[in-house]
Amino acid sequence: METESFYGVTLSEKEPIAQFDVPEIPEEYIVHSHKLIIKQISLGHEAKSGEFNVVQAETNAINEGEKKTVKIPIAVLKVGETRCLKPNVEFPNGSVTFKLIQGSGPVYVCGKAEMNFGEFDDGDGQMYEDYSDEEEEEYDEVPQTNGKSNKKK
Repeated sequence: METESFYGVTLSEKEPIAQFDVPEIPEEYIVHSHKLIIKQISLGHEAKSGEFNVVQAETNAINEGEKKTVKIPIAVLKVGETRCLKPNVEFPNGSVTFKLIQGSGPVYVCGKAEMNFGEFDDGDGQMYEDYSDEEEEEYDEVPQTNGKSNKKK
């Protein structure tokens, strides 16, 4: 079973950081995949003329068996040149931090979070693929914060 939910944050001079965290899932659920897909990044109408607004994504990647942090700009926006991008970039199985590293915004980042559930273990060794509506509703919301990250550095 797959669930989808909307994801959207605003980055600005006052709140330049937004964190997307993978939701906590009870142990009895088997999650095959979880990903965040960014569909659109747009510059607000209040943006300053002539100012570049650069959005950076920070996430963990596994390269040759080694886990490392990757920071890369995913959007460069400017009034009069580029106000909207449709990057369709995916962040599989992990948390992502979006940061306005240049400019004062506002910049709107939106997309969707997808979670693909596999089977359900009832604790007696029985595996089920069906879920009730109550269980589905419990995981429709994706945790997101706008502003400073809760994580300790």
